[in-house]
Amino acid sequence: MRKLLILFLAALLVTGCGKPKEAEGTPAEETPQETAADPDRTRAEGLLEGMDNRAKLEQLLVLSIQTFNGQPFTSMNEEVAPFFDSHAFGGFILFDSNIGSISEAAVLTDDLQRHTLTDNAVPMLIAIDQEGGSLTRLKYGTVTPGNMALGASGNASLAKASASILGKELSAVGINTDFAPDADINNQPANPVIGLRSFSDDPALTAEMVGAFIQGLDEAGTVSCAKHFPGHGNTTTDSHTGLPVVNSTKEELETMELVPFHQAVDQNVDMIMSAHICFPEIEKDTYISKLDGSEITLPSTLSDDLIQGILRQELGYDGVVITDSLLMDAVNAHFDPIDAAVLAFNAGVDMLLMPVRIEDANGFEAVDQYLNALKEKIGSEIPQERLDEAVTRVLTMKSRNGILELTPAEDIEARRQTAEETVGRMENHESERAIADQCVTLLRNENDLLPFTGAGTIVFAAPQSSQMNAMQKGMEQLLGQIDLIAYPTYINYRYGQNVNELLNAVPGASLVVISSWLDNMSQFDPSESIMIPSVQQVIDACHAAGVPVVVISSGLPYDLSCYDNADALLAVYNPKGLPEDDNGNPTDSCSPNLPAAVDIIFGYAKPSAVLPVNVPKVEGTGFTDEIAYPRGSGLTIQ
Repeated sequence: MRKLLILFLAALLVTGCGKPKEAEGTPAEETPQETAADPDRTRAEGLLEGMDNRAKLEQLLVLSIQTFNGQPFTSMNEEVAPFFDSHAFGGFILFDSNIGSISEAAVLTDDLQRHTLTDNAVPMLIAIDQEGGSLTRLKYGTVTPGNMALGASGNASLAKASASILGKELSAVGINTDFAPDADINNQPANPVIGLRSFSDDPALTAEMVGAFIQGLDEAGTVSCAKHFPGHGNTTTDSHTGLPVVNSTKEELETMELVPFHQAVDQNVDMIMSAHICFPEIEKDTYISKLDGSEITLPSTLSDDLIQGILRQELGYDGVVITDSLLMDAVNAHFDPIDAAVLAFNAGVDMLLMPVRIEDANGFEAVDQYLNALKEKIGSEIPQERLDEAVTRVLTMKSRNGILELTPAEDIEARRQTAEETVGRMENHESERAIADQCVTLLRNENDLLPFTGAGTIVFAAPQSSQMNAMQKGMEQLLGQIDLIAYPTYINYRYGQNVNELLNAVPGASLVVISSWLDNMSQFDPSESIMIPSVQQVIDACHAAGVPVVVISSGLPYDLSCYDNADALLAVYNPKGLPEDDNGNPTDSCSPNLPAAVDIIFGYAKPSAVLPVNVPKVEGTGFTDEIAYPRGSGLTIQ
């Protein structure tokens, strides 16, 4: 009956789907009140009247089922279906484990909506983290170069184009929400969780890219979500595993972390995701940790000073605020789940992401218990007005994005076919390559080694097989397009464990191209990783044999200063390659960045990108205060 009433009200208040266009003019006879009316909000308020508090709370939860009964949840089953039949949740987030194939993913999203819409309730947000580059959950789709690579290009139109590709592919699969762009500024090189997901350590460049990315998703009809407010780039702790603390003042945030969020608000971003980070210089309220009994500052997700005070009042944001996953240790390890929800709502948050873990049927009971406990807080610890405000924002956003009009597919086979034809199609990969070629930074080019036009054996070396496959793919597509007499050979040097095979191949080579993959700061410690010393060993061996050597920094660019004696030095900002299963079959799309480096090395494209971050010098196992390569560094080739 609850769902039927919602449907009836929706039918009375239908105003069309999609985001409203700007009015071309205001008829003189309209009153100011009529001109200012928001039809999407009016519709949301009508829907709200048909909901009881339990239904309202359901609309504020975004759930996840990554595995069910020990198996990846890639298709609806008879245990899960009744749960969605009897609830109307606000959303569902997909992860890698939910994507069996593009066809399966299209059916899964349809089934999730189909069972939610039993009795015609409000359709869900179907969300995913599809940032591009190093964080792409939709397997087999177009990867795009990634945020830091786009920042290196300095060209906001490329960020917009990348987001448009991602958004259109998501829509074809039934995913209407992208938890992107990442608006964090990576001003801490040792950051363990943001890194390549950031466009830059420059606030103005990051803001420009964030705005363009939002535009691209918007034009693709995809809900956008800037994250992680007020900024996760200046941490040395991963909030998935710990509780970061940043001692920045409000004034410092204004000149750095908040700049991209100002841009996101100006760009009418649909959602903003909060960060589980403590800012004790701003938020003074504390909580006694259930983990160790210590007194801790409320993190941004639960902070009224940050969400209500800065984001709502000072930045003027009135859209939907969603938490980062509440299962992350930064919150889950320290806070009682119900306390966390109450604090979040009262701080000004509207939606709770992954508040309960669902791995089997017991998870369904846990969700109901969670909802019942929250319902008891309404009117006492959570004001009714605050609950209604949150639901109204969510429904308004859904109306504005055409989500209230979504219906299950009439022809599921046609939907499968559309998804398979759209996701990863050749046209998108061609665009992806053109974009990636503009995102490669050349830092050294001794004796004008590049573009390399010589003949002979070219040795390509990578720290793992997926990167080796990407280099091979790049070379294979290139050999049919340029005049080059080359005999490529490919070696997986396994982060140094197989360096002898590579060293033995050096004397007979005309050129050696080796990739370095910096993933975390522990790799600067030789007792933890021998990759960097191995690459240095190869450079020395090449020089001793009179063989030129090109080093590609494929991951975090902070390893660049370790290879100052390479003949040529490039950065591509995305280490993902082309993964294969045990039978040699591709299990994902190939990231375009390493193939783009091949395009640059052999002259198919000219380098034009610059460093989007400052690269400090490395001493021992860490960074110094001296900058080896400043932001903006980069060479061109005439």
